[in-house]
Amino acid sequence: MAPKSKRGKAKGEKKKKDEKVLPVAIDITVNLPDQSDVILKGISTDRIIDVRRLLCVNTATCAITNYSLLHETRDGHLKDGADIATLKPYTLTLVEGEYDEDSALVH
Repeated sequence: MAPKSKRGKAKGEKKKKDEKVLPVAIDITVNLPDQSDVILKGISTDRIIDVRRLLCVNTATCAITNYSLLHETRDGHLKDGADIATLKPYTLTLVEGEYDEDSALVH
């Protein structure tokens, strides 16, 4: 008889089930430059790009097109791929970017 190949897992190893985390509804507060704030409804698996999409459809912020988001515990602007779940408290600050003639034409 030919020897058996060792491709599979050993007898003692069992297949681990992937633990799936259910998303939880969260309130995301965005402080606007005019000292007002907007509360967005999101889920815990959202990213910053999802918050940007929520801001685009919100009537109070749909006119703001050139902006970046800041968080009080992180330095600098938040990247679009950052997870919302890691940002506690869920409070972001919207900072408007400045338009110059070239960037306005490109936009």
